[in-house]
Amino acid sequence: MTLDELEEGLADGRELNEFDARAVKIVAQLIGRVREARMIIAEEGPVAAKESGEPIEHPAVKVERMASAEIRGWIKERPDLFGQRSHASKEDSGPKGDKFGGFKLVN
Repeated sequence: MTLDELEEGLADGRELNEFDARAVKIVAQLIGRVREARMIIAEEGPVAAKESGEPIEHPAVKVERMASAEIRGWIKERPDLFGQRSHASKEDSGPKGDKFGGFKLVN
């Protein structure tokens, strides 16, 4: 998936103002970094070696961890932009505040 496709998916067909469009671009780039880091880790493993031979964390692990944390931050700060969106109509969804998924308490 290309960065343009990621951006389109994140925008989800919405008209975005300049700031939101930039935020979507940043998050798409972060997702791209995470995917690339995960591919490198899958190929090379999570451990690398110093010149002395001492094992260290592969640099891609740090990139993946930091980019993932940044994505989580964007989701937390902008749930209106990056939170889950339901494409179902309100009639299709259950009652608001239903903590028990439709189960009823029976005494």
